[in-house]
Amino acid sequence: MKKGGLVVLAGCLILGFQNCSQSNLSASELPSPASHVVTPALGTDAESSAITSIEVPVPQGILSIDSKTGRIQVIDSSQSVIEESCLQPADLAELQSYLKVGSICGKPVPDEDVMCAQSYNAGYVSLILKDQKMNLGESYDSCGRGYKDICDEQVAQSFRGLIAYIQKNFHGMLCE
Repeated sequence: MKKGGLVVLAGCLILGFQNCSQSNLSASELPSPASHVVTPALGTDAESSAITSIEVPVPQGILSIDSKTGRIQVIDSSQSVIEESCLQPADLAELQSYLKVGSICGKPVPDEDVMCAQSYNAGYVSLILKDQKMNLGESYDSCGRGYKDICDEQVAQSFRGLIAYIQKNFHGMLCE
């Protein structure tokens, strides 16, 4: 009888925690059902200057790109700088123009009764805003909860193209 009770208890615990996931999110980070824009426009010099750098994942670690100077540091998993390069002036100007355009938007959150599969999609770039980090392109489930990106899809697509170009070519971007 005791073994049967233990089996039932273990089964309840396993099934009860099956859909729990590790989450460091607060409810304020998720966009509300009525809200689509998740940050103010980054169009003024004062607001865009808050974006101090961007971080781009690469196989070697993370590319940390200073948004003012264009200096690129490759940072490995032990937080050591293993390579440095620089954006060319035209690439830096293009990056800065994207950081000043439009708003960051999130997908509308589906109704609470909608079932969503647990799946995490990593973002393609992180905006570092003073002491905060905003991951663009990241989502926490199959319904797109937590997803944020540049509102204008055409601008977002161009920005993703620039990021892909930097990921592919940063080794040859020498500092002058």
